[in-house]
Amino acid sequence: MNYSRNILTFMALLTLSLGTAIATQQVNAASDPFMDFFNKDCVPQAQKAGMTKAEAQQGCTCTVSTLRKKYSSPAFTGLLTKYRSGDANAKKTLTTYGQTCFEEILDNVLFDN
Repeated sequence: MNYSRNILTFMALLTLSLGTAIATQQVNAASDPFMDFFNKDCVPQAQKAGMTKAEAQQGCTCTVSTLRKKYSSPAFTGLLTKYRSGDANAKKTLTTYGQTCFEEILDNVLFDN
C-alpha cells in the first residue's frame, strides 16, 4: 500500500513539475522580443511585399539571427518599441539588418538555375 501511495505521489509531483516547466517555456517564448518581431512584424511584412511564407521565414530567421548578435534583449525591445511607434531611424536600422538576408533570398529566386 505504501508503495502505491509513493508512486501516486511521485506521479502527481512529476505532473505538476512538467506543467510548471511548460508554462515557464511559454512565458519565456512570449517575452522574447526577437521572436515577437519575427512573428508580428518581419514575416507578415515580407509576405505583404510578395514573398512566400517559406521565403519570408527564411529571410526573417537570418535577420533575427543577425540582430541577436548585435543587440541584447532589452536593447532590442527598445528598438522594437521605437519601430512600432513609427520611428524612422528604428525602421532604417531594422531594414539595414534584413537587407542582406533578403537580397540573398531574392537572388536565389531570380537567378535560380
